[in-house]
Amino acid sequence: MATDVEMMRYVTGGRPWSPERIDGFLARQNAFLARNGLAFGAVERSSDGEVIGLCGIQPLDAGCLDGHFELGWWIWRDHWGRGYASEASRAVLQCARDVLRLDRLLAVIDPPNAASIRVAEKLGMRFRHVLPAQATRSERDDKPVVLYEIRFGDR
Repeated sequence: MATDVEMMRYVTGGRPWSPERIDGFLARQNAFLARNGLAFGAVERSSDGEVIGLCGIQPLDAGCLDGHFELGWWIWRDHWGRGYASEASRAVLQCARDVLRLDRLLAVIDPPNAASIRVAEKLGMRFRHVLPAQATRSERDDKPVVLYEIRFGDR
């Protein structure tokens, strides 16, 4: 997915990731899983087990968001518009609330990505503000993103 120009339109402005950046992403996810018990993982279609994307939680590491966690989803474009991102993200939200006992999750979205904004809103997330992407994770491009948030009560 990370080498497909259309898939990366809202992540890097359409620039595919290099093999080194993909390896770095996967290494970070393994480290997050070992350290925090959470990471991005495969989204499998239940009907046949086909891997159709990624969904999960990762720590944010920059600025005032350091120590908070991001909910994210990438669904392979052949499967867009079928509700998979919402379905996978709902399961991750439930785990974040009930198992990990987080008090909130954030979603970092490229402003023109209307489909991801709809997913965030369907999940009950609310718009908070616009900020530079590098203020969320240090390896991100320097472009504006919108921050959505869901809180899980008094934790």
